[in-house]
Amino acid sequence: MKSKYLTLVALACAGIYGIAQNNIAEEVAWVVGDEPIYKSQIEEQYSQAQYEGTNIEGNPYCVIPERLAIEKLYLHQAVIDTVEVEESQVLPEVNARINLFIENLGSKEKVEEYFRKSIPEMREQLTELMKNQYTIQRVQQELTKDIKATPADVRKYFDSLS
Repeated sequence: MKSKYLTLVALACAGIYGIAQNNIAEEVAWVVGDEPIYKSQIEEQYSQAQYEGTNIEGNPYCVIPERLAIEKLYLHQAVIDTVEVEESQVLPEVNARINLFIENLGSKEKVEEYFRKSIPEMREQLTELMKNQYTIQRVQQELTKDIKATPADVRKYFDSLS
């Protein structure tokens, strides 16, 4: 009797474990400070790179999360420095990208099918992406604004490394 009870408990636990494994909402690949980098973000960027024909040197599952980590560090610095980007700067770029997707794929429906998202979802995601990109550029410019180097200085520096 005890053996049958243990067997039933073991089977129930195994069943629950199996169900739980299929119900993973999101998998965290990396963590930068308090900010997670989700596996879905990595997969999405990899798909985007493939769509755009962008060559990724090295293992994309290492290179992409590394890029995302660096972006998160810049965005954190933007919060510290209160760097903000205007929506009016971002929206024309978002619209241009969506129009390019439609032009390349032939219709809005084909774009939605290809990216498995509605145009409004894509617009929201692209707006956040472009806002982050512009913010990162502004932080980089702010961090390097006092650095003065001529092309000759750069060549001399790299020559000294060899």
